[in-house]
Amino acid sequence: MKTELALTIRTTAARRALRRHGRESLSDLKFLEKWETTPSNTAASILRAGQIRRTNPDLMREIAHNIHQNSERKNGHRSR
Repeated sequence: MKTELALTIRTTAARRALRRHGRESLSDLKFLEKWETTPSNTAASILRAGQIRRTNPDLMREIAHNIHQNSERKNGHRSR
């Protein structure tokens, strides 16, 4: 995996999935991270998120957990 690809991914879970599945998964992983921080209400985004959630619910949960954990650290709160 090239360093520039790793820098575009914010969460540990997404980086691990990128290593496992390769470049082809990059757009989905970036989408999932963005979806978790600012979900879009467009039909296409909702369908895409739903499809990924059904096929890989553990990855969705891990990315959500990482995003919320990182945001708590930035805000000075401890995660439980």
